[in-house]
Amino acid sequence: MPKPIIKPQLRRQLLLLAAICLLLALALELYTFGLNSDLPLRWLRSSFVIFILVSLTALAIVPGVNKAVDKVLKR
Repeated sequence: MPKPIIKPQLRRQLLLLAAICLLLALALELYTFGLNSDLPLRWLRSSFVIFILVSLTALAIVPGVNKAVDKVLKR
């Protein structure tokens, strides 16, 4: 049986982040522009950008900084 590309815990975190980003993007788009004909395209673009920013921050930058600080403080 081949190993999965993405571990189940990481997959669950990414799906949760994606769902939160979709809802946040929808709320921001509706609040800012209302219901227009180009809502779905703007919604998907903004949710993609928010997802990239949040996932990089939560899954790469914060753990990387924690690891670097632990290494400097020799914990």
